[in-house]
Amino acid sequence: MPAKLDTKDLAILKLLQQNARITVKEISDKVHLSTTPVYERIKWMEETGVIKQYTAILDHSKMKRGL
Repeated sequence: MPAKLDTKDLAILKLLQQNARITVKEISDKVHLSTTPVYERIKWMEETGVIKQYTAILDHSKMKRGL
């Protein structure tokens, strides 16, 4: 069954997709929630599988060899 996501959850996910290293404080400032609810929402989305993993996108042109 799909998770019930509200507009704040979707805003948090959008910010994490743009920059997975953004801090909870930065997210809380942008979505107008305090840090505790933002942290709890992120943890819930990780635990329920909405957030599967965090990744790094590499620029292969900046590397001498591929991975």
